[in-house]
Amino acid sequence: MQDFELIDISIPITSKTACFPGDTPFSKEVTVSLDNGSCFNLTKLTMSPHVGTHADAPVHIVGSLSGDDSTAGALPLKPFIGPCLVLNLAPMKKEITVDQVQGILERMEKFPERILFKTAKELRHEIFEDNYACLSVDLVKYLASRGVKLIGIDTPSVDQVNSKSLSAHHELIEAGMSWLENLDLTLVAEGYYFLVAAPLKFMELEASPVRAILIKHFGSY
Repeated sequence: MQDFELIDISIPITSKTACFPGDTPFSKEVTVSLDNGSCFNLTKLTMSPHVGTHADAPVHIVGSLSGDDSTAGALPLKPFIGPCLVLNLAPMKKEITVDQVQGILERMEKFPERILFKTAKELRHEIFEDNYACLSVDLVKYLASRGVKLIGIDTPSVDQVNSKSLSAHHELIEAGMSWLENLDLTLVAEGYYFLVAAPLKFMELEASPVRAILIKHFGSY
């Protein structure tokens, strides 16, 4: 008898999926088709690796793509797989600070190594929302000091849309932390889950799409 539930927290990727302003949206081209007499279908896709639910790599904002030690394919897998806490802050469309979460987290018996922030009650995947929640530098520092290995958020970026300094990105890299962006947590209740969201082994890219899944156990693990 099944004693767990799978919850898909990934954004669907279609030609209508919104992406960051100036980025490359998803598109496809049919190269071989059953409709044209072939025995199979083949397609070619074009998109930024930041479309939909994804993990950034350090080389997104530091270093050079000519190497492969800080690309998406070189990201450690352990932060993306394991127990996590979903923290419900919805609705929120501002910077998340330490004061907003410290009281909740400090009361927990064990500090979680992975935290996903739910900031929206509903998402419109076909519209880019430029007013969204993001991470404060102090929050990243605080969570890093408590042993958090991964932060996830249901917004397009851990920084504000017009940020030039990308301070949250830099602080995450400085702390050796991993992060997920563009999660869909609208149907997820606050609580503990098991996260599976491994990035693909793209050795020449600065980010990777992920199929992020939460596993809710009805027993203990």
